[in-house]
Amino acid sequence: MKKYPLNQVKYYTRFRDMIEGLAENRENLPAISWFTRRSEEEGVTLGQLRDDVRNLQERLVSLGLSGKHIAILGENSYEWLLVYFAATYCGAVAVCVDIEQPNETIEQMLQMADVDAIFCMKSLEEICRRYAGKEKKVFFLTGKEKGLATVRTLINEGAQLRDNGKINLQIDEQVKPDATAAIVFTSGTTNYSKPVMLSQEAILTNASDALANVAIGKVAFTSLPFYHTYGLTCSVLSMLIGGAHLYINGNLKTVMRDIQLAKPHTMLTVPLMLETIHSRMWMTAEESGKADGLRMLLNIRRLLFKLGYKKSGKQLDALREKCFGTIRLIICGGAHMNSQIMEEFSYMGVLVLQGYGITECAPLVSVNRNRANKLDSVGLVSAHSEVKIEDGEILVRGKNVMKGYYKHPELTAEAMKGEWFCTGDVGEIDKDGFLYITGRKKNLIVFKNGKKVSPEKLEEKIKKIPLVQDVIVYGAASGVSTDDVQVAASVYPNKEKTEGMTSYEILENLQSEINQINRELPLYQQIQMVNIREQEFSKTALQKIKRHLV
Repeated sequence: MKKYPLNQVKYYTRFRDMIEGLAENRENLPAISWFTRRSEEEGVTLGQLRDDVRNLQERLVSLGLSGKHIAILGENSYEWLLVYFAATYCGAVAVCVDIEQPNETIEQMLQMADVDAIFCMKSLEEICRRYAGKEKKVFFLTGKEKGLATVRTLINEGAQLRDNGKINLQIDEQVKPDATAAIVFTSGTTNYSKPVMLSQEAILTNASDALANVAIGKVAFTSLPFYHTYGLTCSVLSMLIGGAHLYINGNLKTVMRDIQLAKPHTMLTVPLMLETIHSRMWMTAEESGKADGLRMLLNIRRLLFKLGYKKSGKQLDALREKCFGTIRLIICGGAHMNSQIMEEFSYMGVLVLQGYGITECAPLVSVNRNRANKLDSVGLVSAHSEVKIEDGEILVRGKNVMKGYYKHPELTAEAMKGEWFCTGDVGEIDKDGFLYITGRKKNLIVFKNGKKVSPEKLEEKIKKIPLVQDVIVYGAASGVSTDDVQVAASVYPNKEKTEGMTSYEILENLQSEINQINRELPLYQQIQMVNIREQEFSKTALQKIKRHLV
């Protein structure tokens, strides 16, 4: 595949410089917008964003919070971003907390990160007050509740300080590129989350690296949670640095409405959303008797694509408009994406670029490019990162790699080999430099004869069965010793596709499909046990199944 030069992009090493730089000569351009419950659009320009951050950070400094740990607990909102930007602007550390966790886990996260002040949504006030006691400060992100100041209150107070000339001029010199900007917890697919320290330069370099690989549109949309590095670095920072007008969403119930209202060119999301769109598309086609016609159209497009003819045609244009509206580019990460779905969407005129990231790498390691894209790959390694494969495992070195796990030197030592971070992911790099993920090192099923099976590869095959919503493949004990195992699959059925079917009928149909898969596999890789789940798998914010709970 022919390579082409990286896109030219502005790089920053400190959040203060980024916030000031974004508004330079562009004060009146739109920055961030959102929609109210009544579908009314609200938003700020780059100049307003800069002024709000300046004033909020000024108040944080006056409260003695420069250099302190400030936790943010809330759904996606403009106020969430303001706290993050203001904290990193004045040299504080933004502690990003996953609000989908149980209350006990949230409190543990606050304690692990030594949080000095908290900005929270109203519903989490009790948890935050219990942790804070009388010594630590608690603020609301939004609202007009009595007793606690809100972000807007602090912005107004900061503006008064600036008007009165009470500005701390020393902060600028104190904030260094290698200073910790954020503590972000790993996504929790293992039994506990670890507090990752990311520097100002690591996060901002990573955001610009994403733009160097991917050319974005003028209007972007995201509903990815900001407390995750993918949601913050790639879907917020990259979009702002790249000059896009960013629409944000904090309520999954209004995602589709907001996409229609925002009319974005670019969307950042996770595979689950695209799988849902794809499933509904085919279900509608089958119910209307148009499934055979759609298959024929896609087969024709496949042939024309091979001949170099890329236009989608009127019928597929109409289907694209119905499924995606104005979206033409989708950046997808957080989990493995089905290559068949990406291929079908490309025939409809929607380019899906898969990437690979991990919290400890701020997060982006690699991503496919607009004109250099391999569907089964997670793309080319980003500009300021290096990747090597050691004993099958992916190791990463570069500016984006974490400073370590906060107050956990033993965990840091386990994860690092000198400057190289050990991802725990198994993969390979092809002759063109494209990276492929083949599984998780800890998830490998190991047999007595030394052979190994990657459950992720088998899960990918099983998920292609129409009746399957989610699946986990694992090694089930079949003897006395721990390595005497057989390959098993736990399946959560697609409720729409299995409506009206008994559990026996579902299992019988699944077994028939899995028998077909087994015929193409070596004996030791064949799935020997199948069980049906009544409840959905527990998942992280990026919709990864928490395997340790299965």
